[in-house]
Amino acid sequence: MLVNLLDKRNFFIQIFIIVLFFVLGATNFNSINLSNLEYTGVFLVLLTIGFVGYIDNTNELISKSSYPTYFYILWLMPFIGGLLDYRIAGSLLLVTYVTAKLLYFESEKNDTFNAFDIGLFMSFAILLSPPLIFLGVVVFTYFLTLRAVEPKIPILGFLGFLVPILIVAQVSYLLDYYFMFNFYKEQLMLTMAHLELKQLFLAPLFIILIISAIHHFKNINKLTAQKKRAFVLVHFMFIAILVTFVLYGGNNDTYLAFLAFSVMIMLTRYFSESKPKIEWLNEALLWIYMICLLLYNFYDRIPRFFSLITEVSF
Repeated sequence: MLVNLLDKRNFFIQIFIIVLFFVLGATNFNSINLSNLEYTGVFLVLLTIGFVGYIDNTNELISKSSYPTYFYILWLMPFIGGLLDYRIAGSLLLVTYVTAKLLYFESEKNDTFNAFDIGLFMSFAILLSPPLIFLGVVVFTYFLTLRAVEPKIPILGFLGFLVPILIVAQVSYLLDYYFMFNFYKEQLMLTMAHLELKQLFLAPLFIILIISAIHHFKNINKLTAQKKRAFVLVHFMFIAILVTFVLYGGNNDTYLAFLAFSVMIMLTRYFSESKPKIEWLNEALLWIYMICLLLYNFYDRIPRFFSLITEVSF
């Protein structure tokens, strides 16, 4: 059922999936009376989803199916409540933009000066959410690997990265905004992620991701050099975000939202290209993916649900 629905790109199915799972994710809002800054967060999340939809429809490197929409919005769903924080939502939008630009960075149509833009937006993302510095290291390391092809790529990337930092430092100094230095110092203090029982529902998903990674590296020689490097970069970005969550997640799992774009690419490639010997295997994995994320999303409300049933029955 799901395989047949998602195997082809269908605009109405994509819109239905986005609306349904965004609304389910919005049930995590603490109140319907949001502040102006929280409305800003919602707007930035919607902008990010819209941008991903645009990239999906114009970027054949990902897929020509509805899989990207399914995998992206479902992964994002449990973390929509945490994305009311406009800083994290803004960082998510910027990181998504940077990742999309990096996918085609080595194509013939790409302009070398895009390295400056990527460095610039990555810097803004880190200024909004400093723990994303690990992701910045991965992107800059990628640029360093291209210096043999074009020596100015890492230089342009570094200059782009430096511009926002210098502006913020200068403004903070001139206006005596020393609290900003304390803010960044506090943000970069390690706050290890506290594992919760509900995160067990993510375990099957990581198993599926491992299967997709194994499939990718077994078939990597079938790809062009550009696609090889692009998809390997996506895997490294996935690892960097996972490390960020472990080191800085604390009691907040919202950093896992930054995995959404990488998860979308990894699983879309796997389900679009794999042909398992067991016909129903992909169908089962798609249902497992959805059920696990729904359980993760509603985990805190399950006790209330059973309590309500008990009260009604008596």
